[in-house]
Amino acid sequence: MIFIVVMVAGLSVLQYICDMRARVRAHECISVTSQSGIYRAQSCVTNMDGNVAFYVGKLYDAHSGKVLARTDFDSMDGGLPEFLPDESAVIFRRGEGDGSGTGFIDIPPDWRARLKAKIP
Repeated sequence: MIFIVVMVAGLSVLQYICDMRARVRAHECISVTSQSGIYRAQSCVTNMDGNVAFYVGKLYDAHSGKVLARTDFDSMDGGLPEFLPDESAVIFRRGEGDGSGTGFIDIPPDWRARLKAKIP
């Protein structure tokens, strides 16, 4: 039983390291600044699997450049960031198709999104 727990933990750590390296090498970034100019959202491609692109979405303080929150998501049509009109959230929408959101960060970000921003 202990062997199984150690193997699962080891595989989880290995998967996290692979995902972290992909986030560091992210490319094809799209940035959008909020209407108020307080926030900037950015989505970048981290990996591809056939027609599906994997993205990292980040919310920044537009003035300091500090990363406030991060989310990981996938999409077949793109990860265009879009702020809600009241700036209560940023949605990373599909670039084409039905326009359904694939990634989401609340403003202000919850503790999980802020924690993700602090760890690679």
